[in-house]
Amino acid sequence: MAKAARAIIIESGRLLLMHRNKYGTKYFTLIGGRVNEDESTEDALVREVKEETGLNVTKFKLMFVEEHTSPYNEQYIYLCEVAPYDLISLQADSEEALMNKLELSTHEPVWVEQKKFSEIPFRTIQLQEAIIKGIAKGFPTEPARI
Repeated sequence: MAKAARAIIIESGRLLLMHRNKYGTKYFTLIGGRVNEDESTEDALVREVKEETGLNVTKFKLMFVEEHTSPYNEQYIYLCEVAPYDLISLQADSEEALMNKLELSTHEPVWVEQKKFSEIPFRTIQLQEAIIKGIAKGFPTEPARI
């Protein structure tokens, strides 16, 4: 079963998301991606955040496990803190940067205001709703299945 690790990164009333235009379908998703066979979900989280944003994760806590369709049957969603940074950008050696160069799709890390988060086309409604609830009422103390 394939797994993915994704990051909820919130700063100054904004969420850091990945805006994708994949084969003509435009949507937003959390930063993150595939867990390789030789790594833990936590290692994949740190690697994926670095590849997709250039940011270094300093702290994380598992919030949600989302059952999902292929290619990732389970997604592990972590609330993250990151080290101070100057700018956010795809790293040149990332899978997303390569796909952007080949013009197969576009991937761009972007900040979205929390108050606008419910209005955007997010990849999975159940995760979007769980994040909105977490922001408004507090995230779960134990990982929740969604």
